[in-house]
Amino acid sequence: MYSNYFNKYNRILSTLNVESRFILKENKKIINIGALIFLINGLFYLTGEYVAALGTGYSLKEVYLRNFISSLGVYPNLIVEGVPVGFSKFAIVMNIDFIVTGMGFLVAYYFLIFKMLKSKKYSLLYLITPVLFAVGSVLVGVYQGGVPSEDGLHGLGARLSFLGGNLTLIISGVSLFKNRKGYSIVSIILGFIGLISASFMNNALTNNLTEVVAIYERLTVYPITIWQLMTGLTFLKESK
Repeated sequence: MYSNYFNKYNRILSTLNVESRFILKENKKIINIGALIFLINGLFYLTGEYVAALGTGYSLKEVYLRNFISSLGVYPNLIVEGVPVGFSKFAIVMNIDFIVTGMGFLVAYYFLIFKMLKSKKYSLLYLITPVLFAVGSVLVGVYQGGVPSEDGLHGLGARLSFLGGNLTLIISGVSLFKNRKGYSIVSIILGFIGLISASFMNNALTNNLTEVVAIYERLTVYPITIWQLMTGLTFLKESK
């Protein structure tokens, strides 16, 4: 009789071990998908901005140092103050870039960072900042800055993406600090660089410091892109 119970117990343990290994394998697969999306998303954004910059006919130095990123998304038929008429013939590429980057960021975050968080008690709170980034990026891509009927939503989108994106970096760094100290420290530093640069950009806009405002804008945005690339590479490397 005892041997029957023992055999049943062993079978149950064996089943649980198989199920556990299957779950771990599936979780690893999901994490790999998230890491790959982050990596592709970061490269996609940089490529899209570069293509739109090439479409201006201006030197890349002038485009990147003196013009807002959003200026690259102004359609050639629109007249916007501060943006050369017909600035980029590939404006549509930049706007698609904004939209895809926002959605890709949210999907990658859910598959990778969100799945790794230990505390499920506040799990929904962890989704707020990447959702803000995604919504903001879509608004920036859909609505044109400087166009009276669209500028308000474009500006709102920019603020949401700046704030949501960089806060996501900081929150992710803090949440994963226990097991990934190096990665977490870099994440937190990048997030603060982005937020501090956003405040400098706001000050430059208020004081009409046109020669540096575009630089501060990119210092606000690029930490998010760098973080995506770093996150993708880090977790893909870990999975090998």
